Amino acid sequence: MKKLSIMLSLLVVVSLFTSCSSNDDSNVISDDPSGMGVLSLGVTPLTTSRSVETGDLWKNHANCSNSDLRYVRMALKDNQGNCYFGNTESGFHEIEMDPVGMDTNNDGVIDTWNTSKDHKMLLPAGDYTLEYLAVTNNTGRDSKIILMSPKRGKEENAMQYYNLVTNSLPIEFSIREGMEHYIPLEALCFRIEHAFEFGFVFLAFEDPNPFYLCAQ
Repeated sequence: MKKLSIMLSLLVVVSLFTSCSSNDDSNVISDDPSGMGVLSLGVTPLTTSRSVETGDLWKNHANCSNSDLRYVRMALKDNQGNCYFGNTESGFHEIEMDPVGMDTNNDGVIDTWNTSKDHKMLLPAGDYTLEYLAVTNNTGRDSKIILMSPKRGKEENAMQYYNLVTNSLPIEFSIREGMEHYIPLEALCFRIEHAFEFGFVFLAFEDPNPFYLCAQ
């Protein structure tokens, strides 16, 4: 009887570990990690302003099409403060998005798009900073930016868009070996003439340079 009780207790503990969500770094990746972990993202287009002060600034930028949300483009810093290139030449990492969105608040409206389960981003275990994130309709320089996550600058500015989201860039995160780390993000409809409000300058969009982005 005592052995049975111990076995049941162990089963409960195992059940608790396996039932955790990806937000808790608990999705074990199936392949041999070899010192690697997985980064996945969920992007929620923000359509309403949470700030009275920035309401007038934002009211004309709340609507854009969600039909072309196909790729996430991002730039990362490693724990030494350098741009993380991985196996890319440009330093920009592009991950395919799942075309089927999710209704996360059960209101009958699709509100969040996640990176594809079949196209995960492997990263060496360690600490990183997400410096830049855009959602595009394609890959490469010819793609169009649909959404962008705003970035907080070194100086506070009430007119910038980071005030409109709950988790503005830069975002620090850790990758653990054999685990999947999920980052939920809010993004705004992008217009190149409002680069400053997004926390970047015009140059960053005309000729994107990850070194420049990481240096900000």
